[in-house]
Amino acid sequence: MSNVHSFASIRVAMLAVAVIALPARTIAAETTLPNGQKLSKDRCASCHGADATGNGPAASGMSPSPANLTEISKRAGGTFPAAHISEVITYGGGVAAHGTGPMPIWGKVFSVEGGRGKIGAATSRRNVIALKRYLETIQK
Repeated sequence: MSNVHSFASIRVAMLAVAVIALPARTIAAETTLPNGQKLSKDRCASCHGADATGNGPAASGMSPSPANLTEISKRAGGTFPAAHISEVITYGGGVAAHGTGPMPIWGKVFSVEGGRGKIGAATSRRNVIALKRYLETIQK
């Protein structure tokens, strides 16, 4: 076997290993959620407060005032509206302060931070799910 043929065989084998290994890494990354409590502290607390009750340091200058995120279920008749909360985090949910006001549309922010495209979309989904799950755990 010539050196050129051997080199080509090695390159094909390396490429095959890389292609086989890639989906496993991608699947593992997509199933690992970030910490929702940390995301809330880092991204939401300045307005909604460290305790998520709407009393963050920026809250006093905001109109409308930030919502008390510990009473989402209470305001929804006793059931946590998971789909609606995901929509609010991702798209602003029709809340005026979420669109052009001080609250970013987090779905877009997370996507840009993740590099846009498929990876950015996956990053956004993971962060939105993590925040939603965390909010569900702090309901009074």
